[in-house]
Amino acid sequence: MASTTGKTNPQYRPASRRPMPRNAPSGKPARPSREPVPQERYRTGTAKPKRRRMRSMKAHIWDTGVFFSVLLLLITGLIALFSASYTNAMFYKGSATYFIMRQGIFAAIGLAAMIALSKFPYRMYAGIHNIIMWISVALLILVAIPGIGTSINNARRWLFGFQPSEIAKLTVIICFSYWVARDPKSVRSVKTMVQPYGLLLAMYIGLLYLEPHTSAMVIICGIGVIILLAGGMRLWYFAPILGLGAGAVAVFYVAFPHVRTRFEVWLNPFSDMADKGLQGSMSQIAIGSGGLLGRGLGNGLQKQLYLPEPHNDFIFATWCEEMGLIGALLVILLFAYLIYRGFRVARYAPDKFGSLLATGITAKLAIQTLMNLFVVTGIMPVTGAALPFFSYGGTALLLQLGEMGILLNISRYMRIDGRNQD
Repeated sequence: MASTTGKTNPQYRPASRRPMPRNAPSGKPARPSREPVPQERYRTGTAKPKRRRMRSMKAHIWDTGVFFSVLLLLITGLIALFSASYTNAMFYKGSATYFIMRQGIFAAIGLAAMIALSKFPYRMYAGIHNIIMWISVALLILVAIPGIGTSINNARRWLFGFQPSEIAKLTVIICFSYWVARDPKSVRSVKTMVQPYGLLLAMYIGLLYLEPHTSAMVIICGIGVIILLAGGMRLWYFAPILGLGAGAVAVFYVAFPHVRTRFEVWLNPFSDMADKGLQGSMSQIAIGSGGLLGRGLGNGLQKQLYLPEPHNDFIFATWCEEMGLIGALLVILLFAYLIYRGFRVARYAPDKFGSLLATGITAKLAIQTLMNLFVVTGIMPVTGAALPFFSYGGTALLLQLGEMGILLNISRYMRIDGRNQD
């Protein structure tokens, strides 16, 4: 009996291990080849890989610590503004409620804007960062043109009643956050930091130089540096940055007569109380006369046409005189708590863009608050930095509340480990 195995049956021929052609006339279908697919197949576009879809995140309630801190600061700021401004309002405008009524309207609009922006996903700002950047640059160019920008106290900073420098601060926050999140390695090389980060800062500094607006330059540079540090910039880069900062201060001291005068008066404000040192000296007198408990709300004396701008840059001095050291510490603690909550939102943000965006918004609040407190107390020369939520100014208040709305939206997507700590 013949064997049925291939070794004994001469008519049996084992099938080839190589696959049969696809156009074979008959037989079994070709086995798939184990050879690697040529890379040209993907390059020609015949089989493109599918894009990964961004995983949708479910929003939850916003950070209540941020919301109530903003609300308390806003209410306290409106009370302080009315107390500090009614004398100047009555004397210059003919109505004691002139400033508080206008600020109240902007506060109501700002609160509505804050709540509305807290509903818009913060990621949409990444798609329009270029539009925001060019709008801010165009506004800064317009304000520098004589006849278009409004000049007050030898400074052309206003355009149709608002300061474009406030929009520039927000633009730096959005653009830097997006650029770092898009390419984290860009902050680890000097070459990639020059463009686009250095170019944007240089453009803003040049335009703000024309106003001039020294405090805005400092705030914008501070915001940019903090975002770059949070994004992974090497610490040894601080050496050239500090060198450039010292060089910039020296250039400002030589180039700007008003900066040089401010430095001289800063060291001894009582040497020129009739002119350049009036603000600094009156501010320190107001703070010192407040004592521990203050003179009482509405009973301040320095706001009675002694202290310039008691409702604006030096509103904190008026608050210290009326509410004393205790009232001043309570306001400082409120600001400190809001700054802490802001950085906490940044820490537990769901992605790098949200984290850097929250960091920039909180850094702006911290820098501007510290600058105002340092100026009022005489720690640094007098600049035009207003106290957030307190100083009179509709545009600044609107943007501050709008930025808090963005921060609240980021807090709605915080990671669960951060939410569980509350």
